[in-house]
Formats: sequence, C-alpha cells, structure tokens
Amino acid sequence: MIRQSLVLASCIAALATAAEADPAAKQLQVFPKNLARQHLGANLFIFNPTTQTFSTTEAAAAWLDDDVSTGWAALAGKQHYLMALPEPEVVTNFALSTKSSGGTVTIYGGDEPAAPGAKSWVPLVRDVSIDTVNQKKLSRPFNRLAKYVLIETNIPEPGPVFGLYLYGDRPATSYTLIKRDQPIDTKAIFGPYVNDQTAFSHSALYSGGRVAFATDKSSYSGWQRAIDDNPESAISIAATKDEAGMVLALSGKHPISRMAVLADGGANGKLEVFLVPDVPQNAANADASGNAGVPVITRTNSSPVTHAVSLAGLSPALTFEFDGSTSRMNKDFAATEAGAVLLRWTPTSGGQALVIREINAFNGYSLADYSLTLTPEAIAELAQDASKDGKAFADGKEGKDAKGLAPVGELFNSKKPYLPPSLGFPPPIPPRVPPKALSE
Repeated sequence: MIRQSLVLASCIAALATAAEADPAAKQLQVFPKNLARQHLGANLFIFNPTTQTFSTTEAAAAWLDDDVSTGWAALAGKQHYLMALPEPEVVTNFALSTKSSGGTVTIYGGDEPAAPGAKSWVPLVRDVSIDTVNQKKLSRPFNRLAKYVLIETNIPEPGPVFGLYLYGDRPATSYTLIKRDQPIDTKAIFGPYVNDQTAFSHSALYSGGRVAFATDKSSYSGWQRAIDDNPESAISIAATKDEAGMVLALSGKHPISRMAVLADGGANGKLEVFLVPDVPQNAANADASGNAGVPVITRTNSSPVTHAVSLAGLSPALTFEFDGSTSRMNKDFAATEAGAVLLRWTPTSGGQALVIREINAFNGYSLADYSLTLTPEAIAELAQDASKDGKAFADGKEGKDAKGLAPVGELFNSKKPYLPPSLGFPPPIPPRVPPKALSE
C-alpha cells in the first residue's frame, strides 16, 4: 500500500504540472456528479420474483447513458431495480426524468445486493410520488454510504424513463475523461445493454465542457445549469438574430456527430446549432496534447466570453424544430470537428425565450476505449484528507466523504454477497485508476 501511495503521489505531481487549472473550478464545485452513469462503472439490473434473481435489463442502456432523449419504459406495477456502483459512495439525493403521470418510488441503500425485503436494505426515502422526483431532486436529501441502491417502483401506467440521477458529494469537475490503456469488453462487464455512442457527452462538466456565454441573466456558474446533468436546473436563452444566444466551449476539438437537448415544454420555434473550430474571443487554450503517454483529454480555457458572438458568415450544422408538443429532441449528422457550439433561438412568434434544461454533444466515444477518473487535483485533495485522518488513501477509505455518516448494512462485509449467479457476479467493473505519470 505504501508503494501504491508513492506511485500515486508521483502521478499527481507529474500531471499537476502538465495541466492548467480551471480558473472557475471553485465556482463549479456546487454541481455534484451524477453517479448513475455507466461511464462511472454503474450498472442496472431488474429483480425477477419468480427466480428470485437479478438479471440484466434493457433499461440500463437508456437510463444510465448521457443522452437526455433516449428512454425506456419501466415495467408496470411493483418492480425492483438494482443499481450497482463500482465502489461504496456517499449518496445524497435522487431524481429521475420520465413521462410517467403517477405512481411511487422507494429508495434503499446497502453494501450487498440482497433480494428485496432483506434486512440489509436501509430505506433512504419511502413511497414518494413519482411527481416529487420527476425532473427535480428530493427537497430533503439523505446522506448515506452505499455500494448498492435498490429502486422500488410502483407505477400503474409507466411512460418512458429518460434518465436516473443519483448524486453524491463529489463535484462533477472532480473527474476527467481519459483514454484507456487497453480496450475493455463492455458486454463482459455491463452485459448486452450499453449505449456506447451516447456514454460520454462532451458538453458535460466532467468532460471539460463549459457555457462560456449566455443571454440568461445569471452568473458564469449559473450558466452551467444547462450542462450540469440535472434536469431540474435550467437557463433561459433569449431570441437573437445575428448573434449567438449561448456559447458552449468544449474541451479541445472533437468530431461531433450527435446533439440532444431537453427544453421546457411548450417551446415553439427553431434552435440552430453552429459548430465552430475554436471558442470565439477566448485567448489561450490549455493544451497538453504534446505530452506523449498521457491519455488525458485536454481542457479548453473556461474563462467567460465577455460579449456577444457574431454569427456572420456561419451556417448551422443542424436545427431543432420545436412545435410546442415535445421537450426532447436529438439529431445525428455527419461528424464535424468542433471546439465550440453556438446556439441561436428563433421563436415562431413574439419574444418567447427557450428554457434549456440540458444539452448534450456526442462524438461516439465508446466505453470500451474511454473512461472517467478523478482529476489530479481531486486525487491530491483525497490524499491530503486521508493523511489528516490517519487513513491510507490507497486503502480505498476516503475519510472526508465517509466521516460522520451512518453506515448502510455491514460495510465491506467479507462474506460472499447474494448476487445473480447467471451473471457470474461480481461483474468485472474496471477500477478507477490514476492518470499515468509523464515519464511512463
């Protein structure tokens, strides 16, 4: 463990000198990372009361990807879905995004994936109305350490669920997108249901995306509500003619080939999307691409654009046509190299603004080739906190996150847990590994 800590420390020091710190990092720590994502190693199963086992479910591909427009209906009546996290996490809140018009949900936490009704499950919230958590967090958050979350739904007439949202206390900006040293077999790890092409959104905070400008009358940090992986928060884009109503800076240049957007219902007009090579009016870009052997996706300078960006001479790469009947849209198109996304909203009539709850940009990065890991700064902070508490960071015990929390079940139980035998549990979820040192 001492050797692991020394190696980790060298990795931290090497990468910290290679990457430019995000100038707005402190402001953006208010946005927690959604843990219910396959790109973090989470997976979803459904309980079969006849066989008394959990099995893979098609819902995993739609509920745990990063696309706000992909959905899958929950089964009717009382059902139990098991969300498995790759390691114990502090969980604090829950939400979902669905078209369901009724029913209830109960959330349990535990350190082993026991059958529903087992004493090891600790209720986090009981029998709340679906409307209470539909595109909104719980008003009274919980605070537990758990490796497994059991979601009990009781929905008479289910509609499609577009996403699950399980939040912890770690900010989204504590993560960074990396390329794996070796590809993994996603089917062997997650089963057959994975949306590989929509696993990673380049507009997200965790991947270095930043809203650099918006007509929304808010602060820089407030603008990030359009990309914070939270369907409850939003920004308002005013109608513009010759200028962009929103500028989204990506982390470096990527061949974007799919966009998805979640807006408020009732919008009527067109949202034009322009893909440009660079962030307009932004000065220096942080670029570590010359550092061979470091698979970290470099981050664009996230300083705000100080004034409106002209669209003169530009043609939209795609257009979303809102007719008042839908709030979710997506489009696939020919891959276009882009370092920034510009948006222009034109309402059908009047000066109606467009309320954007989430916008995604994809280039088909696969779970087989890419992963998320903690940033060097986050790793250094964890190591410092563990040192203060007299605990070895390399042991996987994070003193800061777990301190003072009531445990769920018997944490880190050594006995073999109840798991679906047909799946060959525990699944080989790839561990989070620190970025490689520059010298490697």
